[in-house]
Amino acid sequence: MGKSEDLPLKMYTKPLSEEKLIVMKRCIPLVQRSNFALFCISLLCLVACNGPDSKKRANRNSQTDLFPQKVSIDHAIGFDVIYHNDWKELHLFRHYNDFIDTVKYALLTAGMTVNGFDESHSIQIPVQAFGALSTTQLGMFDLLDALNELKAIEVKRYVHNQEIIDKVEKGDIIELAPAGKLNLETTIASNIELLMGVGYPNSQNDDFQTLQQMGMPVILNADWQEKTLLGRAEWMKILAILTNKEAEVKEVWSKIESDYQAVVDKIQIEIEEGPSTITGLISGDSWYVAGGDSFVNNLLKEIKVSYPWSDANETGSIRLDFETVYEKGLDADYWLAPGSAKTMDDLLQADGRFVDFKSFKEQKVFNIFGRYIPAGGNDYYESAIVAPHIVLKDMVKIFYPELFPDHELVYYNQLQ
Repeated sequence: MGKSEDLPLKMYTKPLSEEKLIVMKRCIPLVQRSNFALFCISLLCLVACNGPDSKKRANRNSQTDLFPQKVSIDHAIGFDVIYHNDWKELHLFRHYNDFIDTVKYALLTAGMTVNGFDESHSIQIPVQAFGALSTTQLGMFDLLDALNELKAIEVKRYVHNQEIIDKVEKGDIIELAPAGKLNLETTIASNIELLMGVGYPNSQNDDFQTLQQMGMPVILNADWQEKTLLGRAEWMKILAILTNKEAEVKEVWSKIESDYQAVVDKIQIEIEEGPSTITGLISGDSWYVAGGDSFVNNLLKEIKVSYPWSDANETGSIRLDFETVYEKGLDADYWLAPGSAKTMDDLLQADGRFVDFKSFKEQKVFNIFGRYIPAGGNDYYESAIVAPHIVLKDMVKIFYPELFPDHELVYYNQLQ
């Protein structure tokens, strides 16, 4: 078994948020990587092509700033970037497994190397060929005009963006998991320069480690653990950092942030006390509701909507039994995101007792199928990730329809 290199923390050159300091202080080295026996021939080829003699340390002029346009990470707690004059340092703070650590990547111009970063943690920028394993990553490519750099996705059937669908059908973008599991041979043969995965407990860690051992950088996105919609959306800046599109993302982000704040300010001025809501739907023996420290609940707090589990500490979901949620749901004014239900009848098919809910009686049940296509693509899990200002306005329209009378729901829909 190979052992990953220790990744000691370095002194930051800018103040860190309290959230990031907490994560970093608890960081420990990565656990040993799993034994690698697969794709030996491919590995030998990669070593031959990318061995130590094939790259030379560039003559670096540390006085020349190659990146005059810089971004700051102001809302997200899952990553950060440090700008050096002639390279960038990307930090991902992993805290979704049983251990917590920081993974670092050196983002380098052609021909450069930096001590302390192995092949799989050294990325040549601008990256020109990405693979993306989640629809939640696709919206940023479209928003930053980087669809030409997207060369591989997980599977077409869950995509909403028609341009991406067309590119897959024409062969410009390939599917890496058409059968539901990442195909390592296809991934290795794809010539993508970087794979964007999703970091969560029990994700495809063995496959990701295999790819990294073969020299393919894998960046794991954990935006689902962010505590605010803006924090989740700010992960778009990683794409900008990797493609040297800092100027473009700063312009886009400025409008998103200002539009978002304008809606929050309006709520603070005009609303004293809002209604109440529950979330989720029973599945089997469990009812998963949004955690109290999740971006869902923090959004509800911003718009003064009461939520029964607002004091819970989870950033993800909370697993509850039917009776616990049923008791709260009886008197809740609204019901958000009830699973896969698209009609009121779907809810009754799930459990006839829902007819007793106040929200059901008053038809104040809303789900996330406002931009959904029958093939399976749901834009709530795609472009909505990088449109927090529109998601916020949708939510305000649901709870306070009089505040934005001209706004039509985009990502949400009212069940009939």
